[in-house]
Amino acid sequence: MIKIDALILIGKPGAGKGTQSGILKQKFRMDTIPYGDFFRNVASEQGFLADKVADIVNGGEFLPYWMSSYVLIDYLIKNHNNKNGIILDGAARAKEEAIIVHKVLTWFEKDYKVIYIDVPDEVAIARLSERLYLLDREDDKPEHIQHRLETHNKFVIPSIEYFKEKGKLITINGDQPMEKVSADILKSLQ
Repeated sequence: MIKIDALILIGKPGAGKGTQSGILKQKFRMDTIPYGDFFRNVASEQGFLADKVADIVNGGEFLPYWMSSYVLIDYLIKNHNNKNGIILDGAARAKEEAIIVHKVLTWFEKDYKVIYIDVPDEVAIARLSERLYLLDREDDKPEHIQHRLETHNKFVIPSIEYFKEKGKLITINGDQPMEKVSADILKSLQ
């Protein structure tokens, strides 16, 4: 495997980013920065910030790019001596954030790759509907799914193009069994 200090997983809601993040974490003993979990925890608290974050997350919107960037910067500052690689799950979902992530990882001398797990909209919708049944997440409810996909196409596609221009992007077909997606990711990193 090529030496990589950071992996960024990008994809539509329901693409399998969280699943693949867990597999990669175990395989390479990397630390995970789970942005979604971080902000869902903030939203579950009380007060101004919790209410504002909850409204944005539950409505299928993206938080401001600078807020997500804070999570990465805070982690790297607090863990700058940690030699483990990191996995960014749910990061760089807007071009502005992608630029900051690139600059921050470059400044911290972290070589990175971006894994784009690509699935058709109908696959994402089916997976989110199943996940809603299992986990009852507010942002997976039918009234939010289409909006989340539209938000993805509006904001994430420019981020993907940015990483492609930087030579950091690896596209993986996510419309296949989980094990095959994992195998394709591992093969792409060799």
